[in-house]
Amino acid sequence: MTTILHTSDLAEHYLGMLKAQIGSYPGTKPALAVITGSSEAGPQAYIRRIAALGELGGITIQTVDATGQDENAFCQTVRELGVNPQIDGILVLFPLPEGISRDAVLAAIPAEKDVDCLHPLNLGKATAGTPGFQPCTATGALMAAEYLAGDLRGKNCVIIGSSAVVGRPLAMCLLDRGATVSVVHIDTQDITSHCRNADVLFSAVGKARLVNSAWIKPGAILIDIGISYCPAEGRVVGDVDLETVDHIASAVTAVPDGVGPLTTCTLLANTAKSAFDRMGLSFTFPTLPRQV
Repeated sequence: MTTILHTSDLAEHYLGMLKAQIGSYPGTKPALAVITGSSEAGPQAYIRRIAALGELGGITIQTVDATGQDENAFCQTVRELGVNPQIDGILVLFPLPEGISRDAVLAAIPAEKDVDCLHPLNLGKATAGTPGFQPCTATGALMAAEYLAGDLRGKNCVIIGSSAVVGRPLAMCLLDRGATVSVVHIDTQDITSHCRNADVLFSAVGKARLVNSAWIKPGAILIDIGISYCPAEGRVVGDVDLETVDHIASAVTAVPDGVGPLTTCTLLANTAKSAFDRMGLSFTFPTLPRQV
């Protein structure tokens, strides 16, 4: 029987340790500004989830509604938060409204408040193996993998997807752990043969049920980072076809309650680190227990 990993309890454990660390310095009140240019239900639901986890972790969440702003006004909103001493981290929700450049918005976020770890300086540090902030989604996926697989040193890890947000920083994180890493993508010939070598397979494509039983070897651990909406079922699904991998994979992360909560944990921990850095305090990222 394949284990389906839901991480809500792990996230609560992580955030409890984060809140305790923050509480050891009573004057520290980390604050995260979440900027949205949309009033649609999806972003608003995500903001509510961030706020709920923020409360568990001792992080104040400030929502900034930039709906209707053009690019200049949106970027000015970001810059104002960047110089606000009461804000330690800035998260911009993507996708942005039409007419607003992602690059322009990211350029407006100061590196020291880029807790989503998208600024070139922060990504560069992660690539060099000396990260300040941890890349959020990549770290969430890594935490799930280490919980299920234990020490990744020497294990064959394959990543499907080479984006700058997930695939590339995840590859660097895995190399830092001593894993043997392959990254496959749309131009890779015979992707399935690469994936079948994986002890741990990470998929970050966003294509529903892409990974099936033909892609994996028996006993593989599958970290499902992809998420897409399935109109026929009226719900979001992952990259892994759970029905076909059942009884073949040893474990699969749930979607959406798998990598997602741990990604948000990392975002909140980065916010706390920013606050600690501002106050000249030493910060330690919490760690999770391992199943094995």
